[in-house]
Amino acid sequence: MSKKYDDFKAVNDISFSVKKGAIFGLLGPNGAGKSTTIKILTCQFPPTSGTAYIGGLNTAVNATEIKKKIGVVFESQNLYEELSVYENLNFFRQLYSSPKEKIREVLKAVGMEKYQKYKIKTLSKGMKQKIMISRALLNDPDILFLDEPASGLDPHSAREIRQVILDLKLQSKTILITTHNMEEADFLCDCLAIMHKGSIIAMDTPENLKKKYGKAILRIETVTGDIYDLPLNTRASSNVFKKFSENNQISFVHSKEATIEDVFIILTGEKLTDES
Repeated sequence: MSKKYDDFKAVNDISFSVKKGAIFGLLGPNGAGKSTTIKILTCQFPPTSGTAYIGGLNTAVNATEIKKKIGVVFESQNLYEELSVYENLNFFRQLYSSPKEKIREVLKAVGMEKYQKYKIKTLSKGMKQKIMISRALLNDPDILFLDEPASGLDPHSAREIRQVILDLKLQSKTILITTHNMEEADFLCDCLAIMHKGSIIAMDTPENLKKKYGKAILRIETVTGDIYDLPLNTRASSNVFKKFSENNQISFVHSKEATIEDVFIILTGEKLTDES
């Protein structure tokens, strides 16, 4: 599918499928086409060409049915700041005609049960993000779309959000996330599509992407402070290690696998930063 704005192609003829119960990631910098892809898949607008399906339903034709099956967490936190956590969730619960008991259930899922009476404006950004996720669970969706779920969060809050996502996977939720965070993509995703300038340039498991495009190295630091980075499991690295080892010249040695950032740089020639 593609999405075009005048002469600009925000999404350029991409194709992928997501297995039920898996976490699928779209990784790329701002402007790569990730959010546009999410908007197409969540029926916010149709593709310019091609077709998108959610659970076998056409997003351009069956929007009403699809919206009953999905939950969406947008990058921007659009909660009602002056209302309590309970009041926010109760408002959206009524839109879905979900029972009141659902509020407690979704708050428990994100570890926020005891904050029902707190006003949204008193919560941290990480706590608000948990409420955003709990709101997306009110209709008990089969599929969750999370647009940059940990963007702008401190490391502790980001870690908590990632754990929530993994817990939801254990509940057999199918999850599609967008991210420009390499660690997040590597840690969470069963399958990862790397997007660049509107196109998917590589797609596989994070482990396979690192094996295919990256290079593992052996780092040797000598007692004189010299550092040698050598391709792992090669004759060259074996010879250098043997040379310094025999002369008791090694102060530190370790292996280092390729990272998803390494893969992105190799594929695009550009550095993928974590800046939002």
